[in-house]
Amino acid sequence: GGAAVAAGSGAAAAALIIELEEGRRGDAHVGAGKSAALSLSRSLSPRVPVPRRFRSVDPNCMSRENSATAAASDADGGAAAEAVRSARQARAKAANSGSCQGLPPGGDLRPGAILVGDRAECIEVRGLRLSCPGSGSGGRALASVPVVQDRAYWEVHVKLVTAELGSRLLVGVAANIPGGAGDILQQELGATPRSFGVQFGAGGAGALKTGDVLGVAFDQAVFPVTVTIWHNGSLVSAPLPRGLKGEMWPALFLSGCAVDWALGEEHWTSSKSCPDGFSALMPSRGLIGD
Repeated sequence: GGAAVAAGSGAAAAALIIELEEGRRGDAHVGAGKSAALSLSRSLSPRVPVPRRFRSVDPNCMSRENSATAAASDADGGAAAEAVRSARQARAKAANSGSCQGLPPGGDLRPGAILVGDRAECIEVRGLRLSCPGSGSGGRALASVPVVQDRAYWEVHVKLVTAELGSRLLVGVAANIPGGAGDILQQELGATPRSFGVQFGAGGAGALKTGDVLGVAFDQAVFPVTVTIWHNGSLVSAPLPRGLKGEMWPALFLSGCAVDWALGEEHWTSSKSCPDGFSALMPSRGLIGD
């Protein structure tokens, strides 16, 4: 009888895990499950780690996957462990479904002071890795700080192209409109005022392939400002940007691809990538405590 109860509790935990991951349960359920999850983690074998939700993690790494571990119960450790393992196997099978679990494994860049800021809901973020797996409408993402120096340089490393013909990536800059101004985060760079982007893939300035490195140099030392793009070290011919005034933020538009956003000098493919007179993005005054 006790074994059946434990098995039933384990199955219930697995069901709740799946519900949380699919967004059918809100975060209100997570707090109640915290102590139970911690108790379970102590009773399981060493192969089942402490849930990441209760570790210190970068805020950009939080996702429904972290919330899912709160579904642990007080059931027998063996039965609950089996339920957790089953749930993990189900997640692995759904790796290409377009959720956070569909991101390429890992994340080559260690986040620094500058992270990913506002972005469209369709874009999944883990540290400095961004993904918009589907080849549908796509969405924008901005860095967490504007360009505060005269000349700045950053890179975008293409890690995965999920739709050969439909995938596209735009790199450039945009104003950060408070609250996203409606559907502005769903608009391509250049489709709205105070934004500019050069497209790769889907008939853009160049093909989009896994392993591509795009360099972006933004110069606001003189007016009008300029944006220069390199594709795997080759200068890209692009129209001059217009209407870029006020604070501008590094920006991307993704659809059907995953990229690493190399916002710090330590992330660049080579120190020689940066043109003379340019430097890595600087944290805003609020981030450096001035």
